[in-house]
Amino acid sequence: MKILSLGMGLQSTLIYLMSSLGELPRLDYAVFADPGSEMPETYAYLNWLISWQKSNNGVPIVVTGKKSLYNDLINGTNSTGGRFASIPCFTKSANGEIGILRRQCTKEYKIDEVNKSIRALYGLKKFARFPKTDLYMGITIDEITRMNYSKSNWATVFYPLCGYSATKNKLNKVYSFYSYNRGDCFRWYNKRHLPIPPKSACFFCPFQSDSRWQSMKVNQPEFFQLAVKLDYLIRDSRSKGCKEQLFLHRSCVPLDEVNFTGNKLDLFSNECSGNCGL
Repeated sequence: MKILSLGMGLQSTLIYLMSSLGELPRLDYAVFADPGSEMPETYAYLNWLISWQKSNNGVPIVVTGKKSLYNDLINGTNSTGGRFASIPCFTKSANGEIGILRRQCTKEYKIDEVNKSIRALYGLKKFARFPKTDLYMGITIDEITRMNYSKSNWATVFYPLCGYSATKNKLNKVYSFYSYNRGDCFRWYNKRHLPIPPKSACFFCPFQSDSRWQSMKVNQPEFFQLAVKLDYLIRDSRSKGCKEQLFLHRSCVPLDEVNFTGNKLDLFSNECSGNCGL
C-alpha cells in the first residue's frame, strides 16, 4: 500500500491533494495522527479536507489517536504521579546553561499511531510482520536536511516534494517527483483556489516562534493560559527524574513573563523529525 503520513500542514496536505487530483501516484490512505492538542483552525481545516475528499473522490483519510498530549502532560506533572511525557522543553542548569530535553512526543503520538493504523489497515494480527509499504512524507527542498532513511525494513519512505525515496541505507532519486520549496506550495494552492492549511503543531509546542506565541496570547488567550499552566507545572519535573528546571520558551523564562519580541523563527525545520508542522 501507499500511505501518506498526513500532518495537516502545508506540505503533507499538498501531497494529499496532488495525489487525489492525479498529480502524484494515487495513495491508498492518508493517516492523520491527532495528538488531541492542535489549534482549532487545524481541526476546522481537517473537517474541510474530509468534506472535500467526499465530494472529489479524494484519498480516504484515517484519523487516529485517542489521547490528548496536553492532558497527558498535565497528568504526568501533577501530584498523582503519572508518567512524565517528554516534549522538547528547554532546560536551564544551575550555572545558567540552556539546553533542550530529548523528546518522546513525536514517536508516541505521531509515528507509533501512524504505524498502528497501518497495521489495522492491513488487518495484521499481533506480532505479524508488516508487508512492504510506501510511506509518503511532506518535506520540501528548503527543508531537505529533514529527510531520513527509513527506520524499518518494511517501509520505503517517499519524499515527493524533494524528488527522493529512502530505504534503510540508501537514497534514490525519483525523477517523476517534484522539486518544491514552500513558496512553490503556496503558489500551487493559490493557482487552484484551494485554502492554505494553517501551521500544524500542538498549541504549547516549544519550537514556536515569538510571533506565534504573541499571536496566541492576543488572539486566543484561552490557549495561551493553558500553555502557561503547563509551563508552570513542568517546572516541578525534577521530582519526575529531570535534574533541571524545564521551560516552554527558549529564553528559559516563565511563559507569562516573556517579552515576545516578534522573532519569526520557528524551530520546526531544525529540530522536528518530519511529522509535526508539515
